[in-house]
Amino acid sequence: MFAAMLRLSTRIAVLALLPSLSTAFPASLELVLDDAHPQVSAWPAVTVRSDPSHTLTLDEVRREPRAFAAPSGPKGNLGPRQDTVWVRLPLRVADGDGRWVFDLDYPSIHEAELYLLEAGERVMERRLGSALPFTERPMPSRSHAAILSLSPGRQYELYLRVRTPSTMVLPITLLKPEPYQLREYRLQLEQGLIMGIALTLLVYSLIHWWSLGNPLFGYYAVMLCGSSIFFLVYFGIAQQNLWNKQTDLTLKIGPIAVLLALAAGGQFVAHALDTRRHSPWLHRGLAAVAAGSITAFAASLLGLFDYRATQIAATGLGPLLMVLAIPAAWNQARQRDPVGIFMLLGWTSYAIGAITMAGLLRGLLPANLLSQHLFQWGWLIEMLVWMRVLGLNIESVRRAAEQAQVEKLTFESMAYTDALTGLPNRRGLNAALAHALRYCGSDAVLAVYLLDLDGFKAVNDRLGHDAGDELLVQVGQRLHQQLRRNDIIARLGGDEFVIVAGSLPGEAEALILGHKLLDAFEHPFAVAGQPCRVGLTIGFALAPQDGHDAASLLKCADTAMYAGKQAGRHTLRRGATSPGPA
Repeated sequence: MFAAMLRLSTRIAVLALLPSLSTAFPASLELVLDDAHPQVSAWPAVTVRSDPSHTLTLDEVRREPRAFAAPSGPKGNLGPRQDTVWVRLPLRVADGDGRWVFDLDYPSIHEAELYLLEAGERVMERRLGSALPFTERPMPSRSHAAILSLSPGRQYELYLRVRTPSTMVLPITLLKPEPYQLREYRLQLEQGLIMGIALTLLVYSLIHWWSLGNPLFGYYAVMLCGSSIFFLVYFGIAQQNLWNKQTDLTLKIGPIAVLLALAAGGQFVAHALDTRRHSPWLHRGLAAVAAGSITAFAASLLGLFDYRATQIAATGLGPLLMVLAIPAAWNQARQRDPVGIFMLLGWTSYAIGAITMAGLLRGLLPANLLSQHLFQWGWLIEMLVWMRVLGLNIESVRRAAEQAQVEKLTFESMAYTDALTGLPNRRGLNAALAHALRYCGSDAVLAVYLLDLDGFKAVNDRLGHDAGDELLVQVGQRLHQQLRRNDIIARLGGDEFVIVAGSLPGEAEALILGHKLLDAFEHPFAVAGQPCRVGLTIGFALAPQDGHDAASLLKCADTAMYAGKQAGRHTLRRGATSPGPA
């Protein structure tokens, strides 16, 4: 314990004395490389110097070593800067074969020049950065990397000149070639999986957009596409696989894609949460964000915005969209609306990642694995959660369609059904009879019975209309009990009913059914607590013998029924072709 404390005290004392010592680079430590530690962050040992004029050469910066100073702020992040920055890194290899990879893992860095010096002599010079065509990079990798051949026991100096319109994030690491390749394989696999998921979601949303015509799926697809393009650019996959040389347009593709995603995102939130109805002021705000994003998108494409202006627009409108969207989702979630709950979960995940990314781009957070990847994972979780929002929207559309169908069937039922008895009315009878007539012939006749109640008016006058209505309902039920499953019973109005019985062998069977109906009315009905007797007078016609259409058959049956009334009631008669009362 004492020895450890002594060593620590010695180091603190040495560091405290460094400014007063006659050394060329007092703020710098030497980075020692050994094979036992195959991956080392260079940031603790770097010093930096600003070059606002963008004109300093390597020899000029080496002549003024005291102009270098330890970087302030978070590790590996100098924040947004307009100047050129020189980075110095003294290093020494303790053992091993001396093969190391210098890696600057921030693909958005535009221009970088790497110099390796041994004993003051330049032994290596490499150009790096996204401005360099991919085929001319020292290593064919998405990050800015170069192989260093170092001799054990020797001291070296690395100088890096950096200029970029993007944030100056400098996560500099020295790795052995094998760990470097393994890290790249893992990152490529990770990005491949994420982009595969995104592509699946994109195809799903486009198919539903095309098949359902629902704009919500279209907004989701555009939002997903824009965000995916941004991450392809941000992680260097786009220049590695899609284009070789960086141009003014490809330089801006990242923030342009973000603006596209923001424009669609504002409309997605507005439609999913129906802010036009629930929160008009939020709806106007979301519309303004979408309009602003489209305007900045167009201005960048037309060359009116450079990279920095496009990035400022994207990083400014992004938080504004969250400020509007999260309260809207919260209001819906408080009412236990599942759409609001899932929207809030998605936005919370996105917000955590977006705030982390904003902190990184503003130079407030260190450049590490978490800060560089959290935004993408937050976005992916958001997209997956919002698939549930789309699913809920499909369910809502389905429920609305089912309700519309129910209402349609209800209206049709009202149009074709007698409101009192629930039996088909005249319109329903005509439709059913027209259908039944298609299947009658000489070997299967169709009987149409027109029934009129005998004594109904007396019951109605004595017990009242409510009792009369109750009696009509019971009449319909009793008639139905006498019929076969496929026979039809309808009420024309008042105390008139019609029965259609198909597939009868002939007139004899029709007469049997008619008498069965008459016999059913031999027993009284119980209405309003009192026994009531009513009879039937039935006229019937047969198809095809007495007619081939509903109108002629009903007319024939009506004539027979009227004749039966005149002859004394409670009778069964066939129409004009019938030989007489049965």
